Amino acid sequence: MVLVLAAISAYSSAGAQGALSTGGLGYPPGQTSARSEGAGGSLADFDALSLVSPAAIAGVGASALFFQYSPELRRVTVGSNTARTTTARFPLVSGVLPVGQHWTLALSSSTFLDRSYQTSAQRREAVGSTLDSTDVTEENKVLGAINDVRLAMGWARSQTFRLGFGGHVFTGSNRVTVSEVFPDSSKFLSTTQNDRISYAGFAASVGLEYHPSSKIAFALAGRKGGELRAEEADTLIGTGHIPDHYSASVSYTGISGATLAARAAHDSWSSLSSLSSTGIQAFDGWDMSAGAEVTGPRLLQRIIFVRAGARHRTLPFGFNGQKVSETSLMAGLGAPLARDRASIDFTFQRAARSADASVKETGYIFSFGLRVTP
Repeated sequence: MVLVLAAISAYSSAGAQGALSTGGLGYPPGQTSARSEGAGGSLADFDALSLVSPAAIAGVGASALFFQYSPELRRVTVGSNTARTTTARFPLVSGVLPVGQHWTLALSSSTFLDRSYQTSAQRREAVGSTLDSTDVTEENKVLGAINDVRLAMGWARSQTFRLGFGGHVFTGSNRVTVSEVFPDSSKFLSTTQNDRISYAGFAASVGLEYHPSSKIAFALAGRKGGELRAEEADTLIGTGHIPDHYSASVSYTGISGATLAARAAHDSWSSLSSLSSTGIQAFDGWDMSAGAEVTGPRLLQRIIFVRAGARHRTLPFGFNGQKVSETSLMAGLGAPLARDRASIDFTFQRAARSADASVKETGYIFSFGLRVTP
C-alpha cells in the first residue's frame, strides 16, 4: 500500500500538485545558457554553452568551463487563492575542449525535466475503533529530475560550415515522500512513506551551421530519442521514448554591434505518455523565440552586452486534459572578466503559464552563468 500510494503520487496531475509547470514528469528548463536565455532562447542553436546543437561547440575557439544557477520564484493563483514557492535549479554544467585544428570535444550535463515540489493539505479524519475525529495534515514531497548527459564532437573546416554529433544518456530519479501528521502525538502516531523512481534512457543528436556570409547564418539541429525506462527498486513500472527534437534558427549581424536571431523548435513530448500505466498525458509542442544581443556601454573598461527577447512554447504535460502554454519575456546582461578569460551572464525571465481561466501561474527565473577559460 505504501509503495502504490507513493507511485501514484509520482504521476499525479498538475492539479494535485498545485502548479501548472510541474505536472507529469516535470518542467523543462530548456537546456539553454544564460546568454541564450537573455535573447529569448533564439541563440541556442549557435551557442556552444547551450546543449541544443552539437555543431555550436565547433565555434567555441578555446577551452571553457561553464556553470549555471537558475532559481525560480513561482506564484500560482486559483480564484482568489494564491500560493508562492521557490525552486533552486542548477540546470547546466559544461566543459568544452578543442582537439586539433578542426575538432572540438564537449562533455555536458543539463536538466531535461525538473520535478521538485511539495504540497500540504489538511482534512478531518475518523481514526481508531472508536472513530475519533481529528485533524490530519497530508504532505506530499517530490525531489528529483531527469538529466541529460551529453558527449559531443564538433567539426569545422572553415567559418562557413560546422557539423556536430552527440550521444546522450538520460538518467535521474524522483524521491517521493508521503506523510500524515497528527497534531496530538500522544494519541496518534504520524506516518511517513518513502519511495524512489529511477529513470534511464539514450538518444543521439546532430547539428549543422551554415554561414553563407559574415552577416547571416543558419542552423539546424535534431535529436532522436531511444527508450526511457522507469523503475521502482528493481521493478520496471513503465517505458516510453525520449522525445524527438528538431529546431531551425537564423541570425543576422548586418547591424553594427548587434545580433538578431529567431528560432523555431518542435518536441514530440507525447512519446512520454506511455511511461506510466496511470496515464500521464503529454502533448507535442512548438517552441518559438526571437531576440537580440547588442553591444552596450563600457563599465570599468569592459564592454557590457545587453540582451532581450521573447519566447512562446507548449509545456509537455497538460492540466485537466488541456495544453499548458508558457509565454516568457527575458532580458539580460553579459560582461567579460579577467582579460576575456572569463565571462559572466545574468538573465531575468518572467514566464506566464496558463491552461484555462481557473488557474494562472507566473514564474520569475533568475539565471546566473559563469564561463572560465583555464
